[in-house]
Order: sequence, then structure tokens, then C-alpha cells
Amino acid sequence: MDKKSKRLLILFGLLVLAVLVIETAAPPPLNWKPSYTSYDKIPFGSYVFYDQLDDLFVNEKVQAIDKDPVQFLKENDSVTNSNYLFINEYLGFDNAEVDDLLEFASRGNKIFISTKSVFGALADTLNIESNETYAYYEEDTVRVRLNNQSFKNRSYIYKKGSSYRYFVSYDTTRTQVLGEVLPFEPIKGYLKKFIENSENESDSTFTKVLEDSKIVSKEREIPQANFIETKVGDGAIYHHLNPIAFTNYYMLQDGKEQYIAEVMSYMNDGPVFFDDYGKAGKRIIESPLRFILSNVHLRWAWYLALGSILLYFLFKSKREQRAVPVVEPLENSTLSFTRTISNMYLEKSDYSSIVSKKIRFFLEHVRSHYYIPTDKLDQQFIKKLSVKTGKSLEETTQFVQFLGYLMNKGVHNKYELKQLNDQIDAFLK
Repeated sequence: MDKKSKRLLILFGLLVLAVLVIETAAPPPLNWKPSYTSYDKIPFGSYVFYDQLDDLFVNEKVQAIDKDPVQFLKENDSVTNSNYLFINEYLGFDNAEVDDLLEFASRGNKIFISTKSVFGALADTLNIESNETYAYYEEDTVRVRLNNQSFKNRSYIYKKGSSYRYFVSYDTTRTQVLGEVLPFEPIKGYLKKFIENSENESDSTFTKVLEDSKIVSKEREIPQANFIETKVGDGAIYHHLNPIAFTNYYMLQDGKEQYIAEVMSYMNDGPVFFDDYGKAGKRIIESPLRFILSNVHLRWAWYLALGSILLYFLFKSKREQRAVPVVEPLENSTLSFTRTISNMYLEKSDYSSIVSKKIRFFLEHVRSHYYIPTDKLDQQFIKKLSVKTGKSLEETTQFVQFLGYLMNKGVHNKYELKQLNDQIDAFLK
């Protein structure tokens, strides 16, 4: 390779490196996509709401559920006085899910569903309907409030990401209206958008539609139901049409958390199950490469590595004498290796790997110190572990069930890792 080619390659490499540095240093664009997951910290994620559930339901179990509702409800067919929360853009339950949800509610449990509209088998069963299509002005600034006088008629305004959604019909014999919605500017915004979309209409058509729009505009000045309770057996199902209120963007605004606390006050004083299955922003990683490419920093690191390898082969294409390796004496680097691996897991936020390893270490401790086989975490294992450790059978059962829940779950978060660490420390005291 001549000197000119080498200079060009070096110039090209420096140019690529400069682009990579600029792209990596630039702040990522803000993601405004709705997510509603318990672990997303983007504006329209629900990390803050999920984190605050421990304060809203003091001394009660709060758990994110990342499995199909039918499977979860069948595994918990004896649970009572609990709450199952569903928050998403849209939710359409099939007949099998509806049967299990109704049976779950009839035992005294409460189901809370916050979506932009209601449809499907559950809506048909409960005989409720919302304004699914909102003509002329899809996004709207809205004012919401709860009807209970103990809340002092406080109202809350939502703008970005909100829309004017309300119930057009419901079964008045078993349904109670708990909250209402009203456009912040009932006539102004509606008529402005209407006129912009009717400029090309004929005079007669324009006049007729304008008269109709005035009637609808007047209706927009009347508060409409957007939060209802439907009794089912000993429990109830709640439908709410402003899911954007549960996102990080609004939960961090002064006063908005008060509205959420008021809405949640209708729930049971019991365990809380937060649905994380099938969310709009659920993360789906099908391969290691897809995981790398889904993160901007890992993606650019991948490109940089590929470019470096390419440059290496270009510069090393000329034959060279292989260097004689220097044999260094072996050194004990166990501590350094352990520190490096632990830092790597923490920096990657690979909570699932850490959870898996902590459970494996705990089971190894059980085998080596208490001489109890751990291939099956069944009732016999629980009884032996209770006797060996001196813990009560109830405490041991809850602890082993928690381990089983984490072992069967695919993705874990920082809160679950902290729970696991605290419970293992408490159990081994």
C-alpha cells in the first residue's frame, strides 16, 4: 500500500471517528410515543405512577404482571380484596379474558381500566360505549374532575396527548358516574377546526353543517362522564378514559398526582397487580443484535467496532513477520474479574441476569449448608427449608413463591432486584 493510500485511509478513519463522536455525544431526541409500562421513564411511560403505588397502597403488595391476564387470573383464582390495573391506549379483551375478569371481580376484587375508548367483548357485556371517533378535533385540552364532594370539586387540566373522550351510553341500573370531562375551550377550538375543514364546501352544505356544528358545540359545554364504576358481584370494574394522566409527563407536574390519588381511592385496600402485558411500549428483544441496535449508544459502538475491524484488515493486509509472544507469569485476577463483571452488569442495567445469579447462589447455599435438594421447589422442599432455617412455614412459603415468580419471569426491573436482595438477606438472618 503506497503512502497516498495510507493517508486517504487515515483521513477516512478520522472522519468516521469524528462522526461517531458527534452522534454519540448528541442528546437523544425525546421519545413521545405512548408506553404506559412500569419501567419506561419516557414522558408517556408509567414509571412514576408505578413507583408511587407503594405510597398509595401502604403496606400492600404491589406487583407488575407481565403475563396474559387469563394465565394470571387462573393462577390466582382464590385471591380476594385485590386490585388489577390496566392502563394503555386501547384494550380489547376476548371472551375468555372477559369471563375470567368478571369472575375475578365477582369475588370482591376491583379492576381498573384506563384507555382512550372502550370496545370489544367486555364493553358489550357491561353495555357501555364511548365516543370512539372524535371528528374535527382529535387532540384537545380537557378539564377533568371527580364528582365526590369530599374532593371539593377540584378540576385538573390535560393538554398534550389528551383528547375529549367520554361515555355515550352505559347501564344506569348498575353503573355510577364517578368523574366528568369538559373541553377546556368547548366552542373556540371546535369551531376553528371545523371552519378550516369546511372551506371547500358549497354554501348550502356549509350552512347546514355549520348549524349542526353549533348544536354539537353547545353539547361540548356540558360535562360528560369519563370515569364510571360498574358493579360486578361483590366487586366492581372501573372504566376511565384519560390514560395520559398516569404518565410520567403529568405525574411530575404540580398537583396532578392529587388527581391520581383521588382516582385510586376507589380501589380496595389490598394487593395491587399492575398489568405490563401487551402494552403499547412493551420492549420486545428477539436477538442480541436487535438489542444492540435498539440502543443508540450500543448501536454506534457496534458500528465503530465494525469500522475498526475493517481498517485493521486494510492496514494489516501486507504480510508481516509474526511477533514472538512474551509469556508473562499467571496472576490471580479473580477479584478484579469479579469487580469488572459486577460493574458491567450494573452499567448495562441487566437486572434479569443479576436476579438469576442471586437465586442460583441462594439455592447453592441451601444445598451446601442445609443439604436440601433444590431441583423441585415444592411443598416438601418448603417444609424442610422451614425446619432447617427455623423460619415459620408461612414465611418460608411466601419467600419460595416469590423466588418461583422471579424464576418464571423473563424480564426484571430494579425494584424487583432490590426486593429479592432484601428478602434473601432477611431470610438468612
